[in-house]
Amino acid sequence: MQRLLCVVMLVALTGCGHKGKQSDKPITIEQVPEAAMKAAQAAAKKAFPDLKFETATLRGENVYEITGKTKNGKVHDVEVTATGEILEVE
Repeated sequence: MQRLLCVVMLVALTGCGHKGKQSDKPITIEQVPEAAMKAAQAAAKKAFPDLKFETATLRGENVYEITGKTKNGKVHDVEVTATGEILEVE
């Protein structure tokens, strides 16, 4: 019985081996590289003209997810590399 309890505790503490998004790091908009920010603003302007960026997340080493809201409250984000390559606009 104690062994079973130990196994259950070990699995619970390790999260079943799932690391999640530990590499995601919240940052300020000011910390986003200029090339990435300019590219994100240009891409967002085409898709969502009234989008205002509010938050940013560093995803991995050189990928930024910049999130904002439109005037009607819808949330959208742009994923961009540090050099300004657009990866995704949602």
